[in-house]
Amino acid sequence: MRRTRMGGGAAIGRWIMVGIFVGVLGVPAWGETADGLKVGYVDALKVFDQSKIGKKAKGLLEEFVKSRQKIIDLEEAEIKELEETLTKQESVLSPEAKKAKQEDLQKKFMAYQKRATDLNREIQDKKTEVLNDFHQQLQTVVKRVAEREGYALVFDKGSGTPAEMGSLLYAKDSLAMTEKVLAELDKEMK
Repeated sequence: MRRTRMGGGAAIGRWIMVGIFVGVLGVPAWGETADGLKVGYVDALKVFDQSKIGKKAKGLLEEFVKSRQKIIDLEEAEIKELEETLTKQESVLSPEAKKAKQEDLQKKFMAYQKRATDLNREIQDKKTEVLNDFHQQLQTVVKRVAEREGYALVFDKGSGTPAEMGSLLYAKDSLAMTEKVLAELDKEMK
């Protein structure tokens, strides 16, 4: 029988989560438990791709990226034109004029690189802003549905990669263990 490795850190993380549910809550970590504790999950990526709000957010991001890309493309075309002009005129230019044009081209290229870096940073900042807004809206809706349907815990399914392993989207306040864990850790540090 061949042994295969199950998704590395993601598999370990999932088993830890199952262990926490079984060990701490004393119940299985899926569906409705013997104690009536309902646990569910939401595929946030699917919601983002298929919901009106998610589609609108994607459209805003695409338009923002296109507008920034247009600026980069225009500046890139200008630099290419200057390069071509310099190449064509190279044989008739004096060494001083050639050097001046090369320096001008170099300055424009460096300014273009800085501008491209700044625009990429703007794109990343906008992406973060839009996704954070979507996540807040998602959490609000998940909380409303979870409370209405009686779910105690709701996780984000995630894509299965360690970086996107499911995260908790909602939990009843009565299930919070943070203060107990902090007290226990502080006790161990004495």
